[in-house]
Amino acid sequence: MSRSTQTVFRWSALVTVLATALATGAAASIANAQVPSPDQRERYAPLILKLPASARLLSFGGAQVALRDVDAVFGNPALVGTATALAFGAERYASGATAGQFASSSTIGPLGIGVGVHLLDAGGRYGTFPAPSEVLTRENAAGASSIAATLAASLTWKQLRWGVGAKYVEERVSDDRAGGVVFDIGASKSLQFLNSTVGVAVQHLGRRLSVAGRSELLPTQLALGIATAPRGLGKWLDLSGTVELDVRRDGELFPRGGVELSYIPIDGVVLTGRVGGRRPQLREERPIAVGGGFTVDRVTLDYGWEALRDGAGHRLTLRLR
Repeated sequence: MSRSTQTVFRWSALVTVLATALATGAAASIANAQVPSPDQRERYAPLILKLPASARLLSFGGAQVALRDVDAVFGNPALVGTATALAFGAERYASGATAGQFASSSTIGPLGIGVGVHLLDAGGRYGTFPAPSEVLTRENAAGASSIAATLAASLTWKQLRWGVGAKYVEERVSDDRAGGVVFDIGASKSLQFLNSTVGVAVQHLGRRLSVAGRSELLPTQLALGIATAPRGLGKWLDLSGTVELDVRRDGELFPRGGVELSYIPIDGVVLTGRVGGRRPQLREERPIAVGGGFTVDRVTLDYGWEALRDGAGHRLTLRLR
């Protein structure tokens, strides 16, 4: 088999996998509107753990467990340190609610170290617990605020990369707050097939959050995914993608994923477009997300857009490598 034939075969396989995953996500989203009740879709707290933390993650439909980037601190601690970078970002929702994000990834000897903060300010002093996703789309919805601050570390052992993350999470409603420590445990493996990375993580392990006499479980889930490194499509184009399946603690399945096409007109300048899909976990979310990015040397500005039940969410992230 010639090299060109092998390349076509590999990309055909990748496109088939991604298309199948996204189609499955779209079909599951339609089914989801008929099976679980709205209350079931709004279970678990805090809300911040169910929202993508950066523009790139948002435009991939929230798929994050196999991505080798500074965003790994929010998805899979095994991959922190695989990229040395800083990232800052913010999102504006249809209701006027805002989200902010900071992430840092570096290495100290054999250890990868990641720090991340993700917060949500949905306005209004009075709210309900757990915060419903309508705070993202309705201006008159009950207010709430959430935060998740993470410290994660990783290392390579037995040809696998392992990681653990500890985060303090909090959801504040009215004058009360529910807070606690949550853990993520992850592993990853690099494969020769399309220079890809496989990731698996158990996310959001911890005790119930309690406030004002009411308690709620965390959105604990098992996430499995694969992401490919950029591969050339001709002289100036690169293509990559990622797919993920989240298995929530109640047994519900949430596929998600996306593709990324980059145009490199000259060295050091990259224009990127992304499209993703997901089975929404939240009542106000919709399956479609898109985005793009512009890179000059070591600076990248990413944009992500997500469809919501009313309006949309717009997120910007600045990454410094």
